[in-house]
Amino acid sequence: MIVRAVEAHLVQETDSTVPVFGYVKRLIWLPTKFLKMGIDEKLSGAFAWAFLSFAFMMIGAWFVNNAGVAKTEIADGIMLATMIVPLFLVVFPMPSIYGHSGVTQETVEFVVQHLQSHGFTRVKDIDLLKKSIKPFEDRCRSRVNLLKGLVGLLWAGFTYAYSKGFEHSMSTPSEFMSFVFTSAFLFFGVIIAYLCVWGYDAAVDRLFRSIEFGCNDFCHVLETSLPTEG
Repeated sequence: MIVRAVEAHLVQETDSTVPVFGYVKRLIWLPTKFLKMGIDEKLSGAFAWAFLSFAFMMIGAWFVNNAGVAKTEIADGIMLATMIVPLFLVVFPMPSIYGHSGVTQETVEFVVQHLQSHGFTRVKDIDLLKKSIKPFEDRCRSRVNLLKGLVGLLWAGFTYAYSKGFEHSMSTPSEFMSFVFTSAFLFFGVIIAYLCVWGYDAAVDRLFRSIEFGCNDFCHVLETSLPTEG
């Protein structure tokens, strides 16, 4: 029940009181919003990289122009650095930037209220609940790992097909354009598959981290509300 409740909260939806409609909604509509939430989480890093890359390249171009080192090896080194540094900053950010997995205080409070409304009053009951949720998470993680492996196979297949394409004769412009369009179609297919799988991974991580943080917060509430011994 808590997994379903937090899923609906994260995608800003509510379960239908009609069982059939609720099932159809969870089967068709909620997965779309759940996946979009994870993809947005992943794309935020891409947007940060794009912003930093543009800023560093503009600064680098301004420095090269004003320092009078244009068309020299120094200029080439500076421009290469402006491409590498932003990527380095995005790949190795401070843990506090991404460690929360997108979990908000609002979601933590929702979990606390959900536990309170279902009559949890002891820390040991919350510990048992977390142990019961662990198999759900393990099952989801195993599916994500399988999907990541399939994406890896798709990328390997694309690389193989792309390399094999050069072995065939492309003597006419039509053959070359056909090769280009086919390669582009396969490449974008792999990219979409990558975004979906890693977006789903981010959404799953946000779901179970929300429950974990909420349970921990509720345990703190229970412990601080207990009467202290004289």
